[in-house]
Amino acid sequence: MIDAFETALSMIPHPTFVIGRGGELLHANAQGEQLLVRERVDIQRSLVQAVRGELHDHVWRLTSLGDALRPVGFIAVLEPNPARSGAAPDLQSVSGRWKLTARQAEVLELVARGATNATIADALGIKKRTVEFHLSALFDKAGVDNRATLIARLLAL
Repeated sequence: MIDAFETALSMIPHPTFVIGRGGELLHANAQGEQLLVRERVDIQRSLVQAVRGELHDHVWRLTSLGDALRPVGFIAVLEPNPARSGAAPDLQSVSGRWKLTARQAEVLELVARGATNATIADALGIKKRTVEFHLSALFDKAGVDNRATLIARLLAL
């Protein structure tokens, strides 16, 4: 069973980690090990922040291990960062195209980075309901009706 798990992790082309529910590193595939040699502290901090739902500099795809309501840990796959790959949307251009207010642009930037409404509210010093108001305006201006479609629309520009 362990060999099958190791083989499955090795097939993932991106740095992949098995982490505890607090974000602590338990295992890494070969790409993950290489990344840890270069950026251990940054990666460990980012994983903890991802598990907590906080803002961080990496794009993690987290998959719960065990019970979805109370996971024992996660498989964390580091997705290619659009900003590093050159595929990041030009938020200033989007702001002009969609005629966003300064605050809407700030909310959009945080949404694009994967922040939750609560994290956006904390980061901007506003209430969660205010974030929802700005998201609703963003949905209208982008011609979408949900967060996932907003991000897809943003990346398509």
